[in-house]
Amino acid sequence: MFDDDAAWLVLALLAALVAVPGLLAGGAPLLPLFLAMTGLACAAHRPSRVFALEKANAAFSGSALRTVAILTGALLMFQLMPFELALLMAGDVLAYVEVLAAVSLIAAHARLPLIKARLRDRLAIMVSRLRRRPAARARRRASRLRRPARPASEDGDRAWALA
Repeated sequence: MFDDDAAWLVLALLAALVAVPGLLAGGAPLLPLFLAMTGLACAAHRPSRVFALEKANAAFSGSALRTVAILTGALLMFQLMPFELALLMAGDVLAYVEVLAAVSLIAAHARLPLIKARLRDRLAIMVSRLRRRPAARARRRASRLRRPARPASEDGDRAWALA
């Protein structure tokens, strides 16, 4: 691909020129700004250039179908991003409810071990209180009493005989 600084500077300038109308209109053209910043970083810093080229080669060094799928997915994501940002910035109630639900689920998941430990402790306290009751003590004493032994058999210590 490109290995000289001038090509990266040209990429950065073209991306910045594409981003200017969007910025003047009050928008945030993320893809052109990202390309401009990447071009400037690659023009100024050689390890950044090597890193960017390695990642681009790894992403697009497959079949043409894979490349088309990656590009289509990226374009779809960039098409949906302004819609999501508009919902969030407009103060749409659903966006706030979605964020609130996610935060509350995360917080509940973090509190779950503590709640389980408290329930286990309460159950242990209840069981110990039940064991201290007089009726429970009487039942335990009755079950501990030794039952009378069965009478010894007439055979004594003789073994069984099988016929």
